[in-house]
Amino acid sequence: MNAYSILFYSLGSAALVVAAEETSVIPTLESVGLFKNGLTVVHASFPVSGPGHYRWDKIPRVIHGSFWIESDGLVSMQSTTRNIVDNEADESPSGLLQSDLAGNEVTVTLKASGAAQSAVLTGKVWKLPPRPAAKTWDADYSSLSTNSGSHYYGYRSSMAAAAPAQPAEPGTGGFFVLEDDSGCRRYIDQASIASITVTRAFTAPKQLEERPVLVFDVRQAPAKGAVIRVTYLMKGLAWMPAYQVDLTDPAKLKIRQNAIVRNESVDLADTEIQLISGYPNVRFGSVDSPLWSGTGLAAFFQQISQSDAPAGGSNNVTSQMVAFNSISLSNSGGSSSLPESTELGNASDDIHYENIGKHSLKAGDSLAVDVAAAQTAYERVVEWVVPDPRDGAGRYPRDNRNEPARADLPWDAVRFVNPFKFPMTTASAVVTESGKFRGQSLSQWVNPGQRTCLRITKALSVRTDSTEVEEEGKREIVWIGGHDYQRTSVKGQLAMKNFRGKELALVISRRFSGELLEADENPEKSLNTEGIVSVNPRRQLDWTIKLPAGGEKILNYRYQVLVRR
Repeated sequence: MNAYSILFYSLGSAALVVAAEETSVIPTLESVGLFKNGLTVVHASFPVSGPGHYRWDKIPRVIHGSFWIESDGLVSMQSTTRNIVDNEADESPSGLLQSDLAGNEVTVTLKASGAAQSAVLTGKVWKLPPRPAAKTWDADYSSLSTNSGSHYYGYRSSMAAAAPAQPAEPGTGGFFVLEDDSGCRRYIDQASIASITVTRAFTAPKQLEERPVLVFDVRQAPAKGAVIRVTYLMKGLAWMPAYQVDLTDPAKLKIRQNAIVRNESVDLADTEIQLISGYPNVRFGSVDSPLWSGTGLAAFFQQISQSDAPAGGSNNVTSQMVAFNSISLSNSGGSSSLPESTELGNASDDIHYENIGKHSLKAGDSLAVDVAAAQTAYERVVEWVVPDPRDGAGRYPRDNRNEPARADLPWDAVRFVNPFKFPMTTASAVVTESGKFRGQSLSQWVNPGQRTCLRITKALSVRTDSTEVEEEGKREIVWIGGHDYQRTSVKGQLAMKNFRGKELALVISRRFSGELLEADENPEKSLNTEGIVSVNPRRQLDWTIKLPAGGEKILNYRYQVLVRR
């Protein structure tokens, strides 16, 4: 029978654990799943020989609500501190004689004055006492309160205003201090010292340092040779994708996906690395778990309050970066469970895991690997996107209200279908041809079998022009939501000319606000999602035409728009 048990706070009722009876463990990081924004899904484990206490000396900075234990036995856990031997203590000289020579028996030769003989002093170098630690907790927070039907953790904005003063660092005031066996001290002006000889070196015992630890209390014995597994979310590892598109072959392009993994967290030793693409709902991605010693209740409640922002604020839906995939959803509440890695490229339809194998990567290291490669048919086109110049009220911007809409310039582009069995994630895409650099573009999220278009360079050999004029006639006044609008009919024209010595395929997208009346050559019509709260629907017309060498063409369209007065 599987039992899941977790203790998220160091409760006063928890049983005290004797450090001498604990077994120190170093969990093995079996796998890490990396998102592009630095969020990391970690699967770790360590073996247990039976009931007892197992101590994890290095606590990861865990995201709230994401730390889970799985075991065949009954396991609880305590976040606490232990005095641990500091094997990483820096023993290099600091330049401070009193600290560097503390505990050594020395002979001090003083500087001679005139014809006088140099004085010689002996003794043991006195050890400075350590600076007392200041440990305080900020209790300036309140309990749950209700705000607009939702629960919020309240806190005072001044809670961090008064930080406790740190005790002064102990010092000797410019003196070198020796002491004898009886404890008497002799203070020697350091300016009068000519030399110091160590007559008997002092070997300092291993230093003990109070460190935060996790203590696993295994009460019900699991099967012999069993392991305890832990899963959690943290930050500090990320991956950055990139694509290379080679157009050397006129019939089929070659596309490669590369990934750079950056580790700014923990050392990885033969750890399986999975690259994750998608938009998971991580409700508390900015909230540190109270298991982590670096947070307190005041900071925890503040982070909870900020993550539970009302409508219009951030809701912590994961944003995939580099290139930046962003998604904006309404405040949905609740957090999803951790995604589980299954077969390669088969996690789900909306979140994709790509396994790149096992790697060793120290903190601060980066890794570049090829992920996939494929070939597919493609089409060279010229893409011309004419943006919608109107705002939500149907007006032109004030700086060019009386001017025609300004069109974007046409771009030489390549259009193809995603040939991979998994989605192409948002990333940089470099286009080459016969070994020569042609351009760098941004590839958006593209599902398998979906068509995409990458811009390469500005199509300077294609002239385009976009104009719009209001048609003469009666301006009908319409009242909507307490505001008056005038319904206006607009006539638009798209003109283009091919200065190339060969035929080209021209892909045209005209975006506008309003209701379409008519358009030449039956373009594809679509309703865009942006501007959903606008009084005018946002629409788009798409044409794909062949323009012969030296050819010209004009496309006309008409629509009605409501313009707020």
